[in-house]
Amino acid sequence: MNMERDIEPFIKLVFPTSLLGDKNLTPLERLLLIYILSLCKKKGYCWAKNRYLSEKFGVSKQTISKSISSLSKYDYIVVKHSNKEKNDDKRKIIISEVFKKRISDIQENLNTSIQENFKQYNKNNNIRKNIGPAIEYDDEGNIISWNGKSTVSEPMSEEEIKELEALINEITKGDE
Repeated sequence: MNMERDIEPFIKLVFPTSLLGDKNLTPLERLLLIYILSLCKKKGYCWAKNRYLSEKFGVSKQTISKSISSLSKYDYIVVKHSNKEKNDDKRKIIISEVFKKRISDIQENLNTSIQENFKQYNKNNNIRKNIGPAIEYDDEGNIISWNGKSTVSEPMSEEEIKELEALINEITKGDE
């Protein structure tokens, strides 16, 4: 039996939720922008061609072209063309400075609130530091010490065996 799983890739992004409700953009344009953000995540730009994006989204190259124009028109992206060689038009898609600023403001607020939450959490942990037993485990998950005392197993004494049997009999009396 093959224990390996196919792990589906995912996109981890921060973007303003207002993007989802932007009435200037079609649903495809919103999804396309989110995908472009993921492609631009490392460098701030990407070289995705209309053919690639049309295959990714299952629409025509013309639809992608119109969507890219719309995203540029509403200042989400900047498109730069470089015609270094004849018939070789490379398009660079860059996240606009305005949109980058909106994203960085969200990230900044997110990081600040997360840090504040951790400060509170750590503060509570420091206060509760000595509450509860200190348990130490070995590599196999067995408890090896409890509050600093060894938990080495020893055989039960005769007295402990009799006490355990009495408890078992008492518990199972109601089952008969």
